[in-house]
Amino acid sequence: MQNNTFDKKVLLYSGGMDSWLIDKIWKPDVKLYVDMNTEYSQEEIERLPEDVIVIKLDLSAWEREDKIIPLRNMFLIGLATNYGNEICLGATAGDRVLDKSPMFADLHEPLLTYLYQEQHWTEKREIRINLDFKKHTKTELVRMFVEQGGDIQEAFNSSFSCYHPHNGEECWSCKPCYRKFIAFALNGYQFPPEIVTKAISYIKSDILPLIHAGKYGRKQEEKEILQVLNLFK
Repeated sequence: MQNNTFDKKVLLYSGGMDSWLIDKIWKPDVKLYVDMNTEYSQEEIERLPEDVIVIKLDLSAWEREDKIIPLRNMFLIGLATNYGNEICLGATAGDRVLDKSPMFADLHEPLLTYLYQEQHWTEKREIRINLDFKKHTKTELVRMFVEQGGDIQEAFNSSFSCYHPHNGEECWSCKPCYRKFIAFALNGYQFPPEIVTKAISYIKSDILPLIHAGKYGRKQEEKEILQVLNLFK
């Protein structure tokens, strides 16, 4: 017998651009933030909306220099099943980590459903890992939000994407910052000149050489990056 208590959509929420936009587009029942005690956790927590549930799981011991935490999403999804049956990772086009891949979902869903079969401590539950947004780029997410009547200024101000914030401000010289810059630039957002200078400088010094060397590996993103560079010639 299916337990209707858990017939809820759960979004693993960080407050970054992707999860902020997906919250507005997908409208989950539960927004869940897992405090992993990373270098940027406190900056994220300070900006979370009041309706976000915050739980702790310290994974900081395994945080790499590139901010990857091995198997992170496997841990987070397991925790999220305590709040609902459908878990959205918020993966977008260009995400290459394997624990955001369709194969990961195909393998992990049956395992979780098996573990939640009817037994002495739980009624039968079927777990779904939602990767519906993986077919969309970040640029497309911003466009979808605006087309649904969303305010692009609100999206820009309310989402926070940065590995190296300074005095609470985004640095515009790291991976999440430049990707946010690309997505908003291609949707017509008007940036202050100092942000443009920082973001374009980072793209030219750190990203463009990878594209020219054939090592970037994200074809749709490459097209968008080159479009933005043409915009700001």
